Amino acid sequence: MKQPPKKQQSKPGSESESPAAAQVNDFSPARLSHVALGNGFKGGNLFVGEEFIDDSDTNHWSVPWSDLMMVMFVLFAALLTAQALERQVPEQVVQSVPQVETEQVPDPVGTSPLTFEPLMRINVFERSQQAVREAQIENVEIAILEDQSVKVSVQGPMFFELGKADLRKDMRQFLANLARIIMQTPYQVNVVGHTDDYPINTTEFPSNWELSVTRAARVVRFLIDQGGVEPGRFTVMGRSEFDPLLPNADDQARAQNRRVEIIITREVSDPAEGAAS
Repeated sequence: MKQPPKKQQSKPGSESESPAAAQVNDFSPARLSHVALGNGFKGGNLFVGEEFIDDSDTNHWSVPWSDLMMVMFVLFAALLTAQALERQVPEQVVQSVPQVETEQVPDPVGTSPLTFEPLMRINVFERSQQAVREAQIENVEIAILEDQSVKVSVQGPMFFELGKADLRKDMRQFLANLARIIMQTPYQVNVVGHTDDYPINTTEFPSNWELSVTRAARVVRFLIDQGGVEPGRFTVMGRSEFDPLLPNADDQARAQNRRVEIIITREVSDPAEGAAS
């Protein structure tokens, strides 16, 4: 009995495959193009029998990689530019500092450099020095105290004759200039009179206490009447002979001890208190 002939199993891709099967398994570019053109393909996805091919995967890996490298290049360039700008800023600041200090900060002899610009409308120290130069007077000391008050100390012989309290006429121009300076500040002013140790006993001045207070009061009276400064801003004091600058050893030392000090403080004057008093 004859057995039916066995069917030969065809291997994939062998010559025994049918033309249709070979057609399905052939994914060569030339074949795909032929099939696409034969089927009227106009772009998009390719269909070959039961198989599906997406042409979106055909983009090369170098395209996104080149975009990433470009972004990193721009980032590094921005960082280098920012670092270069930071190196230039300190040099500009250092060059500008000496100009600010030279214009605004006074340098008085024997004191640390201080300025009144943040505290007052004008620089009282410099303006007081200018008033002395304009009046062409001597024996005037202008100093900045620890609390930044400005003290204008005028020796007694410049203001008054020995044993008297009449203001000298040649000092009125200086006091008028000083009054204009005080008018431009809101601060209280203390005026203190001092004498030497020579005793005095007259009808007008029974002691150096009355003499020192009267001299300070005469200066304040001139600043109020001629300078127009508010009276409530002043405090008048007399220290007599008990606060000397130098020991009363000779006439020169005594002349320096006879003085009137005009101290422009940092205390703001209250107009309401002046009106109430």
